[in-house]
Amino acid sequence: MFHTLIVPLDGSQVAERAVPYAIRLAQASHARLVLMQAVLAPPPMSVDGADLERNQLEAIEEARAYLTQMAESMSGQVAGVEIAFPYGRPTQKILEMIEAYQADGVVMTTHGRTGFDHLLHGSVTEALLARSSVPVFVVYARPGQAPASPFSPTNARLLVPQNGSEYDAPARNAAIDMLGPSGEIVLVTIAPSPEHVLRDDSGRHVLAYLDQQEEALTREARDYLAGVAAPLGTGPTPINVRTDVRVGDPASGIAMAALDTHADLIVMATHGRTGIKRAVLGSVTGTVLRTVATPVVLVHANVPPSPKGGIAQPVHEELGTMPTF
Repeated sequence: MFHTLIVPLDGSQVAERAVPYAIRLAQASHARLVLMQAVLAPPPMSVDGADLERNQLEAIEEARAYLTQMAESMSGQVAGVEIAFPYGRPTQKILEMIEAYQADGVVMTTHGRTGFDHLLHGSVTEALLARSSVPVFVVYARPGQAPASPFSPTNARLLVPQNGSEYDAPARNAAIDMLGPSGEIVLVTIAPSPEHVLRDDSGRHVLAYLDQQEEALTREARDYLAGVAAPLGTGPTPINVRTDVRVGDPASGIAMAALDTHADLIVMATHGRTGIKRAVLGSVTGTVLRTVATPVVLVHANVPPSPKGGIAQPVHEELGTMPTF
């Protein structure tokens, strides 16, 4: 489980939707929370920039007051709450907080921008994931939608998509670390849907019809998941694990599996693509975030976990073959 969680806030109710989840996670593992706000002052109104320092100090003081109020509202609910309000842009400051506090997780909301708006403004979540060495717990904030009730981490059901790639193990390991004593892991694989009758080289003889191909793909997926699940359920500390195999589009399959299994959390490893590359190649993870109400923990599969241990010095308050995912 977690020891220290970073909770980025910006003063908005949308960002605060992550707070109940952070509290539940902290309660389950007796972790401390670090509430942070990356502070940026508005540009100076005067030509010579004489009001820049005043704007900076006012922005810092506003962040300090806001975070102090948020921390006080959590009094008695979690083992410990600290605040930090470094000056700078959100992504870089969140990464610095992870390092400074030796945090092992981030809990935040995302607006999930797409298309041209996404290319113009980018995404703090995406940029963070591309460089973060710790899991990022993401709650998708849909405008006008009431926030869902947070789950209990002690008996949560974790849906873990697996696709037969090198991304499987990081997602599994993250899920195991987060699994509560009465929780359950559901391993799900979405096999590709066959599109053409398989024929021999001459094209005259049918080797496999669509239903035969689908049956073979499903059987292969079941065998794969069975091999993954077996050591988890029979190890020194047996884990409650079951499997789920579906056929079709990966994102839709994961979304339906989350609904059908009543999953409390989806744990996925991702490439962490950003910018034009992501827009061209697409992202199963992004589609899942926008499709389901279930929170998602994103693990960047290409970044090794950072070493844990010790408590960092507090930040200075005054400046404070299947489709891959």
